[in-house]
Amino acid sequence: MQLTLAINTNAYPEYDKRQLNEMLGLLPLWVAEHVGNDDNTDIVQFMTDRYGFGKLYKFDGKINKKGDYVSNYDDDADMPYMGKMITKDGYAYFYDCAIVALPQPDGKYFITRMD
Repeated sequence: MQLTLAINTNAYPEYDKRQLNEMLGLLPLWVAEHVGNDDNTDIVQFMTDRYGFGKLYKFDGKINKKGDYVSNYDDDADMPYMGKMITKDGYAYFYDCAIVALPQPDGKYFITRMD
């Protein structure tokens, strides 16, 4: 599996690819480390361990077919992803405000904030 971070410059034209990559911080590196380990560990537990600040809390909402984070709150606009990376269970998506959507074996996402 190729560990490539795809940056969504179309959704954030005010930033170049390098800036978007920097805004994502360590999160893509940790996902790449998890994928590279290929040891069947749970990605949520792996990210929790790397994060080191206690339990990750699951956000409500969903990820649509375009990869946008869709909140359950009517006042919130859909949030396009800044970057995505393939895992064995689908794409991990990275958003503004350190929000990340981690794919699960059942096809759903564990959406959380890791700032």
